Amino acid sequence: MNKEELLKEYETTFGEKGKDVFFSPGRINVIGEHTDYNGGHVFPAAISLGVYGVYGPREDKKVCLFSG
Repeated sequence: MNKEELLKEYETTFGEKGKDVFFSPGRINVIGEHTDYNGGHVFPAAISLGVYGVYGPREDKKVCLFSG
């Protein structure tokens, strides 16, 4: 899915235009699996797969999520 398709899906779902698109890359651990949250050393690397999202303001101060 590209940026334009994501914005269109947001508008279809919520009835208004999204403000912006963001991307959070996934990661792999080359060494150090399960040690980072225990204070150990790790060697992570970002990968091209990840999570895309769109956000926009609401009048009612609620947070609504949609996954497609």
